[in-house]
Amino acid sequence: MGSTGSETSVLRRAWVEQLTADRFGVFVGDRRIGFIDVDWPLHVALRGADYETAVEIDRAIRFDQALRAVLGD
Repeated sequence: MGSTGSETSVLRRAWVEQLTADRFGVFVGDRRIGFIDVDWPLHVALRGADYETAVEIDRAIRFDQALRAVLGD
């Protein structure tokens, strides 16, 4: 199935902030929902507001794939 309007809406509201050289925070609006750690060549997707308690949910070669995993696509 294709994307729905709500999925597109989440992608438009999502933004990423580089926290360290190899870690990014993923936000929707003003709420952090996860992280992406870069462990070349992998991008490790973690879901959770705090890094210490975030749960690894996926590993991907491309950054955008890891981002989609955090966003729940």
